[in-house]
Amino acid sequence: MTWGVALAAGVNFAAGFLKSRSEGDAYRVQAANYQQDAALYRRNARLARQAGAYNEDVSRAQQRAVRAMGAAAAGEAGMGESATTATALMTTYNAFEQNILAARYQVESEAENYLYQARVADENARQMKKKAKHKYRSSILGGISSALKVF
Repeated sequence: MTWGVALAAGVNFAAGFLKSRSEGDAYRVQAANYQQDAALYRRNARLARQAGAYNEDVSRAQQRAVRAMGAAAAGEAGMGESATTATALMTTYNAFEQNILAARYQVESEAENYLYQARVADENARQMKKKAKHKYRSSILGGISSALKVF
């Protein structure tokens, strides 16, 4: 074997080895990106729930204020605790409560959607890590295969 052939085999080995290693590194970078995405999705879910809880507290305070003002207005009008007044106040209260519960459901749906996206991103990261591991393992074989092309 001449020096030229040996040098060509060595260069081909290095090229094949480095190609597989660089592909493995690219998979590692993709995995890290997926992990960052998953963390952002979990953060968004937490923030959505916090905003939803705050908005629910504000809505409940408004609900109490409207109920109190309605009861006060009925008392000033001389209607007092009549059945009509109680029915009207309960109808208003129930409508407010239904709106609050619908908003809570919407917030929970949004948060669960973020968490689902986080789980998908985590799974994608796991798959990219597996691909990177396989590329690292196959880098030696890729180098040998490239080196044997010289012969």
